Parts: sequence; structure tokens; C-alpha cells
Amino acid sequence: MILAFVYGIILEAFNIYMSQQIYSYSPVFVMEIFGVPLAIGAGWAVIYYLSWSVAKRYNLAWWQSPFLMALIALSYDIAIDAVAIRLGFWSWKLPLNEEWFGVPYENFFGWLAVVWTFSLLINLSFQNFIKLKAQKIIRCSSLVISPLLLVVQIIIFENLSAILSDKFTFGEVVALYNLQERSYVYLPEVQATKGALFFVLILSLSFFCAVWIGKNKNKPRGELEKFPIMLSTSIHLMFLFFLIASGVYKDLPALLLISIATFGLNILLNYYPIGSVKIK
Repeated sequence: MILAFVYGIILEAFNIYMSQQIYSYSPVFVMEIFGVPLAIGAGWAVIYYLSWSVAKRYNLAWWQSPFLMALIALSYDIAIDAVAIRLGFWSWKLPLNEEWFGVPYENFFGWLAVVWTFSLLINLSFQNFIKLKAQKIIRCSSLVISPLLLVVQIIIFENLSAILSDKFTFGEVVALYNLQERSYVYLPEVQATKGALFFVLILSLSFFCAVWIGKNKNKPRGELEKFPIMLSTSIHLMFLFFLIASGVYKDLPALLLISIATFGLNILLNYYPIGSVKIK
């Protein structure tokens, strides 16, 4: 949890610096460090904890569970972010009617990327085939390695989308990127390709996670803990309340359906009947 909190602060500070002011936080957050609200670091830690608490119960291999954790973490943000920007918590320099209700697809791809890379490194650091000193090095270095891997993955995602859109050639994309001119990734054709590529990735990861879970159907499931379920439920209900109380759902009923669907998904993942269930 401490690593996840520190990681969240480092990651957000790094992203703000690298993003060329594509997004910014509201002054409603009163406590900041390096321009990042402490609440955001805490949010990262909480979502990481909730994702881990669910994934660990499925007895997946150490290299498999990070992908399930990434999907679980994404299920929170894909509903929350579109509501948060309409409540003024933070803002993207993108019209509210573009991409995912005003949130760039890179943001959600980034959630996947950072959770699976950070979790993969943390899980690796606890494996017995790694020497104790190396475990500590891997664990601490994850705070730097994971953000760097995120940058590489985002660059690939954006530029691959631009090339696949047939709007640009590989050489043109390289030239634009070298000029640090990122406006091309928000052209309509590129936005559509980013969306398609992102959802293909989601479906692929979901398929593989379902296969891995299915192979473990005869193994006993880990204990069902009350606290993470209560915390997860509180987060979903809080943003559902904001969505309804603010009246946003009237203009965007799809957001209400998405919020309810992701809430149901998290409940399903917690109670999915594999093996014996113990509640503590």
C-alpha cells in the first residue's frame, strides 16, 4: 500500500510533466506534492489494494494476476473518470463529446499499462527464485521502472493508432513525434482507431483471464474479505450518487449504465463461485 501510494504520486507528477498540460487538477484539492494532490496518490493505493484483494483469490500464476488486476482497476476508472471531469475534480483538454465521454483512450490504456507493469514487478519481487537482495531492488526500482515502461507503451499505442488509421505513414508519424507535435493523436480518424485498438485489447485480456480462471476452477478460492468489498461498494455508490445528484445522468444515461455495469462486475468477481468460499 505504501509503495502504491508513493508510486501514484511519482507517476502522476511524471505524467503531468510529460503530458504538456493535456490535463490538470482542480484547486479543490488542498494538499499537493509536486503538483499532485495527495488524495490522488491515496486513490491509486486504494484501487491497487482492491484489485489485488480480488485477484489473489483466483490462485493465478504470479505473471497472470497482474493482467486481471489491470482489468479490475480499469473497471473503476472507466466509470469514474468521465464523472469526475464533469464534477470539476480534474480536466482534460479534450471536448466532452470526444473519445470516452471527454477522456482520452490513452488514459485508460495507461491504467492497464501501469497496473500490469507495477504489479508484475511487485509479484516478481516476492518469488523464491529471486535472491532476497534482488527482491528488494526490484521492489524499490518498480517506482521508476514502471513509469518509464508506461511512457514506452503510450508512445507505441498512440503512434500505432495513427499509422493504422491510414491517415499517416510511419515516416510522417515519426516526424511529427520528433517535433513533439501531439495534436495528430486527437484527429477524428486517429481517435476512432485508438478506441478500436483499446477495446480489442480489453476483449483479448478478458478472454485470456477467463481462460486462466477457468483452468483454476477446481482449486479452492481464497477467503472473501468484508473490508475490500465494503470499500469497493462505497466507491461505486459514491460516484453513482454524484452522477445522479449532479444530473449528469440525464444528458448521458450511458454513463449511468456503465457505472452500474462496472459495479456489478466487481461484485461478480468477488462472489464468482470457484471452490470453497470463506468470509472473514
